[in-house]
Amino acid sequence: MTSTLVLWAIAAALGLLVLRRGRDGLGRAVGDGARRFLVILPRMGVAILLAGFAAVMIPGEPVAAALGPDNGFVGILVASVAGGFVPSGPIVSFPLVVVLWKAGAGLPQLVAFLTAWSVFAFHRVLIYESTLMGWRFVALRLVASLVLPVLAGVLALALERLLDVPVPR
Repeated sequence: MTSTLVLWAIAAALGLLVLRRGRDGLGRAVGDGARRFLVILPRMGVAILLAGFAAVMIPGEPVAAALGPDNGFVGILVASVAGGFVPSGPIVSFPLVVVLWKAGAGLPQLVAFLTAWSVFAFHRVLIYESTLMGWRFVALRLVASLVLPVLAGVLALALERLLDVPVPR
C-alpha cells in the first residue's frame, strides 16, 4: 500500500508540474497514460492469472532445494544462470519471481535471478543485441557483466544476514 501511495504522490506532483505549463499538456499526458493503461491492464491480468496457475503447478520442494535460503552461494549460482534464460518481459518475470518466492526460494537467490534476467536476457541478446551491435560487442558485454548477478546475490545475502530482518512469505 505504501508503494502505491508513493506512486500516486509522484504522479500528482508531476501532474502539477505539467499543469503549470498549460492545460493542453495535462490533457495529452492523461490521454497518453490512459492509452498505455488500457494496453498494459489486460497483460497484467493475464500475467497475474498465469502466476497463480504456476504457483499451483510449481512444487515447492525442488525450488527450495535449488534456490532456497539454505542453499546459499550454490543457490545464488543456480539463480544467476537460470535468470538469464527466462524469455520474457517484466510482466511475466516479476510474477514468476513471486511464484518462486512462495515456493521457497530465498531472497538473495531471487536478487541474483532478477539481476541475471535484467543483465543477460539471452533472448534479447540473440534477437536485438547481436543483430544491432555484433557478436564482438555481445561477447565483451557478457564477459564484463558475468559477475554481476552473483555479486548482487552475495551482497543481498550479506545484507540479509547483517540486517537479520524476517520477511513474511
